[in-house]
Amino acid sequence: MNKPEIIEENIPVLIVGGSVVGLSMALFLGWHGIPSLLIERHHSTSIHSRAGVMNARTMELYRQVGLEADIFRLETSAEQLGEMGLHVETLVGKELATNEAAMHQRFQQSDPFASPTRRSMIGQDKLEPLLHTRAAELGANIRFGTEMLTFTQDNDGVTAYIRELATGAEHLIHAHYLVAADGNRSSIRQQLGIASHGYGTLGHWVSIIFRTDLSKYLPGRTISLCFVNNPIVEGIMGQSGDHWALLANLKQHKGEQSDSLSQERYLELVRAAIGVPNQPVEIISTLHWELASRVVEHYQHERIFLAGDAAHVMTTMGGFGANTGIADAHNLAWKLAAVLNGSAQPNLLATYETERLTAAHLAVAVSTGLYAYRLPNHERREAIMQSATEMLQLVRTNSDAPQPTGYSVASGYRYSSTAIYSEQKDTGTGFENEPSAAPGTRAPHLWLTHGDKRLSVLDLYGKNFVLLTYSNGDLWEKAASSASQRLDITLDTYCIGPDASYADDDQSFLATYRISQSGAVLVRPDGFIAWRAHEAMVDAPTTLQNILSHLLSR
Repeated sequence: MNKPEIIEENIPVLIVGGSVVGLSMALFLGWHGIPSLLIERHHSTSIHSRAGVMNARTMELYRQVGLEADIFRLETSAEQLGEMGLHVETLVGKELATNEAAMHQRFQQSDPFASPTRRSMIGQDKLEPLLHTRAAELGANIRFGTEMLTFTQDNDGVTAYIRELATGAEHLIHAHYLVAADGNRSSIRQQLGIASHGYGTLGHWVSIIFRTDLSKYLPGRTISLCFVNNPIVEGIMGQSGDHWALLANLKQHKGEQSDSLSQERYLELVRAAIGVPNQPVEIISTLHWELASRVVEHYQHERIFLAGDAAHVMTTMGGFGANTGIADAHNLAWKLAAVLNGSAQPNLLATYETERLTAAHLAVAVSTGLYAYRLPNHERREAIMQSATEMLQLVRTNSDAPQPTGYSVASGYRYSSTAIYSEQKDTGTGFENEPSAAPGTRAPHLWLTHGDKRLSVLDLYGKNFVLLTYSNGDLWEKAASSASQRLDITLDTYCIGPDASYADDDQSFLATYRISQSGAVLVRPDGFIAWRAHEAMVDAPTTLQNILSHLLSR
């Protein structure tokens, strides 16, 4: 029998991995007008909820691309939420004393990063189909049930052989760049030989989705999230609709392999968490995963980039994992688009690693610290806490700087790279605990009125560089027009103030962005401040052109 002909395809970006990060990568690239091919060896999006909270910063990113309303429509609303944060020996047994209140007081103060949106309680099982649909609408070619066989790269791009699992048909893909979003066991990362650092493996876990009727034991109660701890099972349990999920830390039996448990073992774990030995239980699905704390040494290997769990793995504490990976994709997407459309030189792509390593170190450090904080009597607690401290020291070299909060991880990470034109010396921290509007930080939110429409200043960001000026900023408008023409790039300019077409509702623009009436702020497509002029400049057109050239590695 003749071997089927191999089909050759050309694509700007190949994405390997179709979970929430890979799908977000395809979505953000499509938003910037860059086609991509995404392949995923599984045959569908996840049926496991896995990450269950999209923080406010992630929702700002999805708001940019038109997904905010759809996500809120499918989320678990506040009215549907049941009891949260309960600590029990078994679900129908006794509650356990905890230090939960002290932990939240230490790490979760009120959010200082104002936002036009809010966090959403939505699992990946509901989120991923939305991402899939929107990415496809924007031009992404998404193929489930497809695996990558081999890949090579050279100065011209990446060449990969892929195979459709159902038919065996093979395709030869020529891509300019490859994004590895293939999870914490990333075969691409392993083949590239990219090392990682951090505590390492903290445990092997299994996610079990099941159905059971507990109305007799929990009359009138809905348990959305509780922590279970007894001699047989330690984990997290919650109810969603007509099914339950148990995330169990496997206290493995001798000779037991975590990825090949029997049906009886799953039932044992579930019943031990419930506290009823013979409770009827229907196992729907299981998923094995590693709980770990580590960050890769490098995000980039020539034309290949790591994103999400392929680049960093952290504990479930804080809910930072998926959110950090989605921010990876958002950061990389606009840079790939700028290089592929000719606006920027390829050296811009090196800033992806520089910037996102800072964010990953911060997230992993805080997540690991929260995990250790929950284990007051754990034999490895001191070693785990020491690892968290060492990771934090990579982004907090100034010992007098404050400790980060969970909100710092979500919205306060600070970039320092050639894609930022800094106005001051290094502060010794890779984060801020409240918005400063300094170069390298997330541009702060404020409400604007434009005609009869109310919008956030964040709604002006997303595709192009944006120059913000106050009221009648003719000087800066002329400078922007000149710089954009000379560099052949799109630069959007908005005047904000009481006499401008965009009025700041509480007249806080100058104070929020910390400039004078003659100043200006340059914001990157990802909503991070690239440069700030506190007041007018004599040669504004040349200055702005030179700064943009620097930011785009030109």
